Amino acid sequence: MVTSEELQLLCLNKKVFIWGAMIVGQGVCRSLERIGISIAAFIDSSTYLQGKSALGYSIGKPQDVFKYVRAGEAIIIISSGHYDLEIADSCEDAGLLKGSDYIFCRDLNDIDPSVDISGMCNLKCISCPRGNELKQPTKGFMSAETYQKVLEKLLKEIPLIGSIQLYTWGEPLLNPELPKIISMTIEAKVLTAISSNLNYSKNMEQIIDAKPDWFKVSCSGWETTYEITHTGGRWNVFLKNLQQLVQLRDKIHPEMQITLNYHLYKHNIGNDYRKMERLCNELSIIFRPSPAYLYPVDAVLDFIEGKEISPEAKKTIPMLLMSLEEGISKASRLTQLPCPEERCFPINWDCSVRTCGVFFRPFIANNYLNTPLSEILEQKKKCKLCVLCKKHGLHQFTGVYLAEKHIY
Repeated sequence: MVTSEELQLLCLNKKVFIWGAMIVGQGVCRSLERIGISIAAFIDSSTYLQGKSALGYSIGKPQDVFKYVRAGEAIIIISSGHYDLEIADSCEDAGLLKGSDYIFCRDLNDIDPSVDISGMCNLKCISCPRGNELKQPTKGFMSAETYQKVLEKLLKEIPLIGSIQLYTWGEPLLNPELPKIISMTIEAKVLTAISSNLNYSKNMEQIIDAKPDWFKVSCSGWETTYEITHTGGRWNVFLKNLQQLVQLRDKIHPEMQITLNYHLYKHNIGNDYRKMERLCNELSIIFRPSPAYLYPVDAVLDFIEGKEISPEAKKTIPMLLMSLEEGISKASRLTQLPCPEERCFPINWDCSVRTCGVFFRPFIANNYLNTPLSEILEQKKKCKLCVLCKKHGLHQFTGVYLAEKHIY
């Protein structure tokens, strides 16, 4: 691991570019700012992001900075959750050297914590465990007082922590203390990220007034197709709340980045896709389409092992653009690749800790506040689930779907 002092020496008298302008990269930016390192800009391979900005910094093309790096005037920090090896290959192809011209963000911090401050969701989406898992854990909310203790412990145990996602499987807007929780995180100079289905909008103005850095919106259709896979959601409520969110951003917090993750299914491509893309452009929202997959990976593992899966999970499978069988097959050929989910450290609303960010059922610790991080990570290394998951290549399952390129 690179210490704060070593990082400052690496970046001395150089322009710092962060390759990856989404949540991982933005978190790295916050951690650098906290120790006094300024960045020049973000760079990103996505044409959806190029020309836009994040956290007040411009997002440029990677090719435009290679010459500065080769001249010893700049350094790149690769900050991507799923594409870091692909980015590294691009750096090598450009003649850049690992360790001096570019480094991985995991060399600074190999843990990305999330805190599921809401242990419940208002929707029952059929491709999500909140809608397709019969056995649900205890429901509840994390209080602002408890969150403050969790935040302080994370900062102590992970000095270069970049971001905290205030969600995993729950809807954070349901937690009445969300504005306080956001303010605490911002005050600690840690990137604050929330994700919402936007079918609930109470306290929206107070939430935006707390100045969250990053607001992800999930969507899977337009009008009637939206309600198929955002099960229990209402299109007119979603659209009204989306417009309100944009208005509040423009009025209160223009720097806040809004990203709309459009989950692609067979039923919502074509005209629906183009309508949503146009709306995002009109509202200055970053449009991020990606193929949907069956979640959680518990259900995928059950499918592989021939166990019964829920009717909701079964209903999801024929809607996928890439069949579940093909996704499993492609992932099984990537067992040799490292697991991108090893960075995930999901803390539940009651302070219990999940084994993994893509699995829903197993927990590895009862209470984060009472258990040293080193002890939890040691338990994670011994986890039999990780061995089984990697055996089938399921640590690459979501990446297989995200790698699919679809143009409509």
